[in-house]
This record gives sequence, structure tokens and C-alpha cells, in this order.
Amino acid sequence: MLTIKLIRHGQSRSNVGEVDAKDVGDHTICLTEAGQAQARKAGATLGREYLDGSLVYASPYQRTRQTLAAVIAGAGLTPDAVRPYEDPRLREVEHGYAEWEAQQTRRRTHGWFYYRFEGGESPADCFDRTSSFLESLMRQVERKGAERVVIVTHGLTIRCFVMRFLHLTVEQFDEMANPNNCDIVTIANKTTLKDPLWSAGRWGVTGMSRRPQEL
Repeated sequence: MLTIKLIRHGQSRSNVGEVDAKDVGDHTICLTEAGQAQARKAGATLGREYLDGSLVYASPYQRTRQTLAAVIAGAGLTPDAVRPYEDPRLREVEHGYAEWEAQQTRRRTHGWFYYRFEGGESPADCFDRTSSFLESLMRQVERKGAERVVIVTHGLTIRCFVMRFLHLTVEQFDEMANPNNCDIVTIANKTTLKDPLWSAGRWGVTGMSRRPQEL
């Protein structure tokens, strides 16, 4: 029975305000020391037994590459024990180059899922490429007869993946809180999960939470 583990990258230098993606290029941003420690801990939680022999995918951004390397080390494996596939479709949503705060009113007006950042993407755009990745993934799962998958990516990409896999609505997407750094989100047969947050058919998801309701 297939199990998919999605891991958000560890704390990055942009998460703590040390750099701005508009200045340095989002794909170049590295982990902090705390982010490295988070990723090693996630690897220990994931465990050697799960990771060894899994299909492993990652965003090609520097912080996700570093997260995956630390996850592998934390699980007690050597780098050559895992063959990861990098897929640009797993990259972070592109926020463009305009100021983030200046766009918040329009985001509320046009909807969190639909609003396209100036010079960037909307979550709906990210959903489309994530859907394409999922189709490729499932073909690979079938070819390999795989039962375990690990995907190291970004928070919004994880939300889009869960939305697509479980056929959630836009309103349910809007309810999703962004995973914390190095949270592990699990999609599996719902009978094997404790209190899945959402489910569809035989599948469910854990490791996610709902956003606090706005007052």
C-alpha cells in the first residue's frame, strides 16, 4: 500500500529575514544552522527503514537540496544510498518582484488561491504544475512497484499536492495552514492513519492543520 511523505524544507535564511528572495534569487537561499538541525531531526523521525528504497523527489532549490541531504544523514544513510529525482515542478510558488505587503488587499479581493502575484504565479498555477508532477509520480510508482515515496519541497507546493491528491475544494485549500519548517505530511490509506484531517475515498492526510479563523 502506497505511503507518501511530504517534507517542507528546514528554516531558511529568508524565513528569519537575513536575505530577501528579490535581492538574491529565491533558488539560491540556504538553510540556517537551525534549519539543518530540523532536517536531521526529520530524517531521524522518518527513519532509515522508510527512506531506504523509497522513491525520493525534491525541488531543485538550494534549501530543499540541503534539507534532503540532512534528512538522509539524519536517517543514518550515506548520500550514495539514496538516488533523488529533482523536479522543477516542485519549486516554490513564484512570488514575483513586487512588494509582498502591497498586494495583500488585492489577494483578499481576488482570493488566496486565484490571485497571481505581480510578475509571478498564483497558487492555481502551482496547482497545475503540481498536478502534472503527480501524474508523472504515479506512473513511476506503477513502473517501480513502489510503496514508499518521499518528497522534499515547499509549503505551498505541499498544500497544492494534498489538494490535488485528495480532490479538495478551493475553500478547503483556503482552510489549510502552511506546514512548519520540516513538518512531515503523510498521505496514505486512511485506515492506517490516526485522525486524518481530510480524506477522500481510501486516502487520508495527517501532519497538516487548519488556519486560525480570521476575526
